[in-house]
Amino acid sequence: MIAIFITIFTAVAVFFIGKRGKKIPGKLLACIIGLEIVGSLISLTSGSGNAVVKKLRRPEAAGATAHRDIKARSGEKEEEVDISISARRLSDKESERKLKQAEREIKETYLGENESSETVYRDLLLGSRYQGSVSAEWEISPQGIFDSEGKIYNSAVESPTEVRLRGLLSCQDRSSLIELTVKAVPVPPDADMGFSYYLSKALDAADAADPEGSYLVLPETINGRSVSFTEKHEDEGLKLTILMAFAAGLYYFYITFRARDLEKARQKEISLDYPKMVSALSMYIGAGFSVRQAFEQVGRAYQISVARGHPRRPAYEALLQMNRSIRDGEDEENAINAFGDSLRNKGFRKLSMMLAQCRRKGNGELRDQMEQEEREAMEKRRMDARIAGEEASVKLLLPMIGLLGVIFIALMIPAFMQMQ
Repeated sequence: MIAIFITIFTAVAVFFIGKRGKKIPGKLLACIIGLEIVGSLISLTSGSGNAVVKKLRRPEAAGATAHRDIKARSGEKEEEVDISISARRLSDKESERKLKQAEREIKETYLGENESSETVYRDLLLGSRYQGSVSAEWEISPQGIFDSEGKIYNSAVESPTEVRLRGLLSCQDRSSLIELTVKAVPVPPDADMGFSYYLSKALDAADAADPEGSYLVLPETINGRSVSFTEKHEDEGLKLTILMAFAAGLYYFYITFRARDLEKARQKEISLDYPKMVSALSMYIGAGFSVRQAFEQVGRAYQISVARGHPRRPAYEALLQMNRSIRDGEDEENAINAFGDSLRNKGFRKLSMMLAQCRRKGNGELRDQMEQEEREAMEKRRMDARIAGEEASVKLLLPMIGLLGVIFIALMIPAFMQMQ
């Protein structure tokens, strides 16, 4: 119930905060209220407080002892106790059934990967516990061929040898005896493990043949078959070639994405320069300057600004280049068109086309067109500023979402632990 009260209190608090004009972002508000509702549902389903307990479930047979923290109360006296609950004991009938199941499991699995008990050259599977509650103790005769877990010592098997396995199975007060017989044989040369076994054996013999020698002479034959040895040499030149090719690929992707980022940043600066330049050109043209004179005045003002320490701007640098081209004798219309094309910006292309057309048709409508373009440019600048502000608010929301995830984990983990 406490969780429900907290959820209601939060909703009321958010409502009054909104009434005062301090609205919480909708997505964040939905996350907070949603998580509080989830927490309330978990609290209702898992419950809280003290529940009356009359019996405790024992662990299954052969399981570990369980412990429970229980509070005992009698009248005004109360005490917390740690109750140890031992595993359930099997009945005699269940013990007999477990022993028979263990015998059946042993007969089905003791050969391991061996195909027959008459040709055993791989490890046996002799466990110490079966069916969870049946323990097994193994006696192997003769000794030295298998260990108590069934691992075979192939080097000790020089000829087929019969091995007896006696297992004493115990389950609480019941016990039974199982006897098995296998024939251990030398590893067949054509077996899957034959080559590796006899190779290892031949290498051990070669190492022991001349321990004082400077070299280990490798065997030429194994089981009558010739054998050759090769050693892998690392091709350092190939590694270096691959590494350099990989580095070249990384550098190519780096310069590609770097150029893309630089061009994106350049276009952003050009878009910011456009409204200012249009405003300045409109002012000079409205004052009676020609298009060329207006460009000269804007360029001169920019040079003074740079001389005073202001940063260089790409659009104005292109304007200076256009002014120099015109002074060097290039056609004014071509220079203006080249100016718009060099910036690769839709606004400047439109401006250059408009100025070139007015130069051909006359300057009668140029002043009105420049004023109209100035208004559109300033409106676009305001829209871009609004979009940039919204993007900034979204970026600021990300840390808050991360903090909300931490709060969610802090609330949910104790709830799940209490449910378990």
